[in-house]
Amino acid sequence: MVPLLTRAQMVALDRHTIDEVGIPALVLMETAGRKVADVAQELHDQDGRPVLALAGTGNNGGDAVVAARHLQERGVPVSVLVLGRQDRLTEDAAAQVRMADRLGVSIEYVDGDAAVRAAAARLSRSGPVIDGLFGTGLTREVEGWRRSVVERLAAADDHPVVAVDIPSGVDADSGQVLGAAVPAEVTVTFQFPKLGHAHYPGRALTGTLVIADIGIPPSRLPLVDPKVHIVSTARLREAFPPRTGPSHKGSYGHLLVVGGAPDRPGAVLLAGRAALRTGAGLVTVGSDRTTIERLSGHLEALMGITLGIHRADADAVLATLQTRTALAVGPSLPPDWKTRAMVKTVLSDSRVPAVVDAGALAALGTDTEWLSERGAPTVLTPHPGEMARLTGMDTAAVQGDRLGVALALAQQCGVHVVLKGASTVVAHPDGRAGIVVAGNPGMATGGTGDVLTGMIGALLAQGVDPTVAAEAGALAHALAGDRAADVHGQVGLTAPDLIDHIAAVVRTQAEEGSEDESG
Repeated sequence: MVPLLTRAQMVALDRHTIDEVGIPALVLMETAGRKVADVAQELHDQDGRPVLALAGTGNNGGDAVVAARHLQERGVPVSVLVLGRQDRLTEDAAAQVRMADRLGVSIEYVDGDAAVRAAAARLSRSGPVIDGLFGTGLTREVEGWRRSVVERLAAADDHPVVAVDIPSGVDADSGQVLGAAVPAEVTVTFQFPKLGHAHYPGRALTGTLVIADIGIPPSRLPLVDPKVHIVSTARLREAFPPRTGPSHKGSYGHLLVVGGAPDRPGAVLLAGRAALRTGAGLVTVGSDRTTIERLSGHLEALMGITLGIHRADADAVLATLQTRTALAVGPSLPPDWKTRAMVKTVLSDSRVPAVVDAGALAALGTDTEWLSERGAPTVLTPHPGEMARLTGMDTAAVQGDRLGVALALAQQCGVHVVLKGASTVVAHPDGRAGIVVAGNPGMATGGTGDVLTGMIGALLAQGVDPTVAAEAGALAHALAGDRAADVHGQVGLTAPDLIDHIAAVVRTQAEEGSEDESG
């Protein structure tokens, strides 16, 4: 897994590397700047115009100056515009400026309104831009003339930007824009990605993320104990090992999907079909009598069971779970007190892993602390509005701290939380979390959440560890969405399209696993 570091964790690693390991700061800066130069040269080769390096007075600006020096030595036309007074340079940045100046790099210092005019003039005769203005240390909103420069650069969409460590104006921890931010085509981050690269809108502003090894020893990473990681395909290989040897449908679990309503029967059908595509050996769809009757001609490989006359009954669900290995509950259930009573009884009295979604979550509201006493793993899959109801917050507050809110609920209730949305957050009761950096806006359509419920339920039914099931299910869901968007486009994407591409995602991981074993 690729760790995602906070601002404080990265600073601590830097300091340890410099003070304890003994690798000088100038050596780290030299390596970082050279990596930026490599990317900037690629942009120049494609663009042909001179490179402009915009540097702040901090160490992020020093990295940009190093990049400019290397570009000039390679014969690439480049100039440096330092936004700030020379006497405000950090010690390391000043040292890099002196080296660049001795080698004839064009360096100009500007501040105030003159900086805005100079930036506009330089942009008019430049191509690619190295953004070394603020970096990961920025913690307050960009204001005044500096904001004007950032906005001018953001508006100049004909200048490909390579950001140094993180696009200027993006908060390194939250990914939020601090007043104004620069959209980058490529971001070169150093040693480890930061949380702000994974959270929107930072993820969108980052462009292509290049992780550059600058010499910080990876063995020192445990010193800062990162709690968050990018969910990678390694999770998929854990969840979908190659199938070998004698087996039968019972070998791969039996999922019970409980949900549906007479006027919304399709949700449980989507969840059930997604579960089959995700490898569950058997899937039963359970609902009220009318819903099952309406679905009867569409079940195909699914099984259907009536769990009550007008709605699913807790006793009937519990009896059915005696021969099932996992439960998925919630798609299209009415979010009322009757559903809340059924869900609480079933989850309290059953001992199978469960994924809880949609109507079941809405019915629970803030009544969730009892989940910590369940005798089996539980995965909650709220969208931001459902998370707001679960936590008693408003949706804007949830979106402003997706990671923190998801982790708080996971730890408070002893559950795994899959907070859906752009950069889905998967939080675990042990205080760790994964972030999914796949998926696309075309997935914002009815039924895709039901598909995710079925996918995670299928993995739980097969006995996959709940941490792995939650993360792998979320990633496979996003990758299936990306494959579907490649075929159908984002505008016309539908939930059944995702289901059609789940098998390809699973097959890819199984084949890669086989190659790993043979190699």
